[in-house]
Amino acid sequence: MKILNFSLFLVLAIVASVPVLGQVNPAKVKVRGVGLNSTYAQVVKALGRPVKDGKPTEEGCIGAHEKNVEFAGASFYFMDGDSKNGKTFEAKAFDVTSAKYVVSGVKVGDAEAVVRRVFGRKYTVKTDDGVKSWSYEMDPHLGPGWTTFEFKNGKIVKISSSYHVC
Repeated sequence: MKILNFSLFLVLAIVASVPVLGQVNPAKVKVRGVGLNSTYAQVVKALGRPVKDGKPTEEGCIGAHEKNVEFAGASFYFMDGDSKNGKTFEAKAFDVTSAKYVVSGVKVGDAEAVVRRVFGRKYTVKTDDGVKSWSYEMDPHLGPGWTTFEFKNGKIVKISSSYHVC
């Protein structure tokens, strides 16, 4: 009887620890294996040589440096102030506008139904100038921030993920 109770407990614990099928954590979205908190070197290794590599400038929020880096169809915003050594640029935001990049199972051009299936139904909707946006809020312990999908005519035109840094 004890073995049966323990087995039942173990099965329930395993089932409870498995994330809801089809729901990607908005704080952990990845593009070719990199995402928020990835270092500049990791992003360049995954996406290749940038089209535009911005110069670091001072940023007034946390007294760090920031830089914007553009790739064909994607851009990343980096900061160095909260990295482990205070000198390593880490991604704090990114935008994807090309279908050549799959972002945690969805890509530009996919329909709303694909996003709903992969990320779930817990999102905020906003419409502005014919562009509909679905924002998935990050858990405050992992963010705070959002992963947002912009749609035109029911298809994704832009995928963004960012921390709220200030």
